[in-house]
Parts: sequence; C-alpha cells; structure tokens
Amino acid sequence: MFDFGYVFRVIALNWRSKSKVRVKDLFSEFILPGRCWINDLDINWHMNNSRYLRECDFGRIDWLMKTGFWNAMLETRKSNVKDLNLVVSSCQAQFRRSIELGDRFKIYTRLCGWDDRALYMEQWMVTDKDNQIAFALLVRIALTSRSVTPQMLIDALQLGAIQSPELSETMKKFKENHQISSSGVKAKL
Repeated sequence: MFDFGYVFRVIALNWRSKSKVRVKDLFSEFILPGRCWINDLDINWHMNNSRYLRECDFGRIDWLMKTGFWNAMLETRKSNVKDLNLVVSSCQAQFRRSIELGDRFKIYTRLCGWDDRALYMEQWMVTDKDNQIAFALLVRIALTSRSVTPQMLIDALQLGAIQSPELSETMKKFKENHQISSSGVKAKL
C-alpha cells in the first residue's frame, strides 16, 4: 500500500529546508521533532519497531536536504551519472524504551564520517517526557554508483577541504561487522 503520509512528510521536509539557510557544519547534530500517532502503534500499543526506522529515515532526509548533500547528488546525477542514488546498506538498531501514543520525541542525526563507498551516521531518538534515549541506530548509507565517492559529493558542497574524520571504535566495529556479514552472504550464493 502506498504511504501518502511518508511522501507528504518528505515534501514538507524539502519545503522547510528551502526556507532555511544551508547548514555548513556537516558534523553537527541535526534535530527533528516527531510524535507517535495511532498509525504508528503495534498490537502492544506502543510504536512499532519499523516506525522507529521510518522516523530515522526522516532524520537522514532532513540532514541530506539541510546540508545540500541531496542537491549535490542530484546535480551529479544530472551531469553524467544516471545510476547515482543513496541506499541504506546496513544498520544496527538498539531499542531502549517504548514510545507510546501521543509521545513527542526528537530524532538526532549526526554524520560520523565516510569511506570510498559510504557515509556512516548515528541516530538516536529522545523522548520529550523524560529526556531519555528510546532508540539508537548506526547506519551505513552506500552510493549506488561506483564512479562517485562520498568525498566527491562532499567536495561539491564547496565547504572547503573537508576530509572524513577517523571513525570511532564503535563505528569501526559496525563497519567491520557489515563487511563480515556481506562476505558470508556472498559465499552462499
């Protein structure tokens, strides 16, 4: 079934990002408010596990649009790389607390770094009622075109000579785990 709510929210994020000044610090924390609605609930009357991931999707879209990364990708796609896109290729989720009907929360999104194939981000959701982390997520976002690197798109933002910082130990282990699980699947094919 087509999710009109998702599409409308993406359009709203795009509209809001155009009315604001582009953020120049790619590594700052981006905060997006959210709320748990009736259509977010599962049979236990708290937010469905898939909705946590969906909400974090909006946090990443917010980051892509406010930094100009999305536009840099679209411009690169128009110029010569028709198959360029971004896909979540790996994620590690940790559910810590339930979010219930009507609860307000904030989604924090932060870029940790990149390599020659992907961006690495961390996200977490904090409930307004008790200021506690309800959900934490590590994400690897891969570029679908082998001819474009994240560094090329970062350079297209024209923010100066920005290089990826060294990934934290947690993110290095996450990246390593992605490589191990990928090689295991490839061996079975």
